[in-house]
Amino acid sequence: MKKIFFILPLVFVILFACGEETKILEPELTIDSIQFPKELDDGRVIVIYRNYEEESIPFSLFLLNQTIIPNSDKEDFCEGVTAYRNGKAVKDWTPINYNYSMMPESQVENQNDHPNLISYNFPVGTYLIMLMDPKSCSKENYVVFDVKRNKYIEGMMK
Repeated sequence: MKKIFFILPLVFVILFACGEETKILEPELTIDSIQFPKELDDGRVIVIYRNYEEESIPFSLFLLNQTIIPNSDKEDFCEGVTAYRNGKAVKDWTPINYNYSMMPESQVENQNDHPNLISYNFPVGTYLIMLMDPKSCSKENYVVFDVKRNKYIEGMMK
């Protein structure tokens, strides 16, 4: 009987620990620019924001539309970016992380417990991630990206 109580939890640990891998992204933030993929094949991702500057860098992440906006990479979103930087909301944008500050890498004490690690489970749609501090707007300080699918959310909806 004692063997069952020992083996059963061990089996569960192995099953859950050896499950499907989640993609890990490591975009770099600077005071003036942000690097982020233009497209995600799946909405379930782990992101470790890398800030090699000496000070914290605030950013915001928004859901622009719950469907993919065609040619969104060619559109200019500076009007909405500037509005949020000035404390005004944009009607159709849904904040996910608003004015969230990323700690500099020089202050990270343990890479295994990184304070800039965020786990996302994005539904399908178009998103915008932007830096909050720049005074002027340019395509270097914001990125628009699409999430093409999320099999975890799709499975729940069926």
